[in-house]
Amino acid sequence: MPPVTSGVRDTLNIGSSKIAVDMSDTIGLLQPNAEPFVSFLKIAKRNTEVANSAKFEWLEDDLLPRWDAVNLVAGYTAGDTSLVVDNGSYFSVNDVVKVPRTGEVMLVKAVATNTLTVGRGYGLTAAAAIVNDDPLVIIGNANQEGSGTRELKSTQEVPRFNYTQIFKTPFGVTGTENATKMYGGKDLGYQQMKGGVQHKIDIARSYMFGEKKLDTSGAKPMRTTGGLLSFLTKNNYDAGGLLTQPEFDNNISENVFKYGSKEKIMLCSARLLSVINGWAMGKLQINQTAKSFGLEIFEYITPFGKYQLMNYQQILEGAVYGGFGVIIDPANVKHRPLAGRDTKLETNIQANDVDARVDQYITEAGLEVRNPETHAVLTGVTS
Repeated sequence: MPPVTSGVRDTLNIGSSKIAVDMSDTIGLLQPNAEPFVSFLKIAKRNTEVANSAKFEWLEDDLLPRWDAVNLVAGYTAGDTSLVVDNGSYFSVNDVVKVPRTGEVMLVKAVATNTLTVGRGYGLTAAAAIVNDDPLVIIGNANQEGSGTRELKSTQEVPRFNYTQIFKTPFGVTGTENATKMYGGKDLGYQQMKGGVQHKIDIARSYMFGEKKLDTSGAKPMRTTGGLLSFLTKNNYDAGGLLTQPEFDNNISENVFKYGSKEKIMLCSARLLSVINGWAMGKLQINQTAKSFGLEIFEYITPFGKYQLMNYQQILEGAVYGGFGVIIDPANVKHRPLAGRDTKLETNIQANDVDARVDQYITEAGLEVRNPETHAVLTGVTS
């Protein structure tokens, strides 16, 4: 890693190799495309929505649940018509319920808290013994001719929130340094470009690893935004070393494509990208639309849906995160800048009596992540 210099850059701490010596007129930047995900959120306008407050909120909802289970250790005989279940609120009178293990169909005749009164063998399949934790699925409902309206049921929306975070990346040069002829052009322009990359990486790391917090211990409030890993609590799978293609499909693809979009973004550590490339040798395709915006994105197609693979090795690195993959449903993730506070370059912010030029990038924004069931986190991949 290059040495780090604190404070305003002058003609001594910039490094003598940048001042007129015999070298290439181009300075190679180590990480020019280090952060594709935040770039994607900003480029795809539908993934950016202005926040009108430092605390922004949204609601999450789902369809009525269909699956439940029997809740009695001793189980039930084929003749029992009163069954205790985990969640009686899921059921209504005249619901038609199937026991997948036995194939039996039952008709719900009454609901009292978590106890169902049912008609057994309500079809061609005979009633059979039911064991504890037997899954039950509501397959529909049946109603008499001329009957009135069924019981009204709906799900309750769940409120979620996050905070915007203020990000600053300052840089500067003395007046003398700014006037000095250098290979590669003016140093200020180079620092401006490099500062922009660093600013974006700071946002990207916070959008991955951050946890939301409102800190009122100082003279003014300070907030941090919650990142992806703090929201993605469903569909998490630890590979524990070797990850095979069938294992990936069974434990990730089957689950993550069950809900939401049939096209997901996968932020890949270098190791995970290598593993997937080994399965799909010669089958990964460049996303030409993304390439037109300067983003390197590869498409990986499964029977369940399509992944857009992003090389995220600058963020997902190290002994732990180097084995990660984070799968995102782009329809449920948004960059939320506070109104008028998306990324700006502020110039000449130095004090009036300072013989220097100081600029800074500033952003106040947070991340919105809806419906964890539509995303996934893969960990522990080593080979």
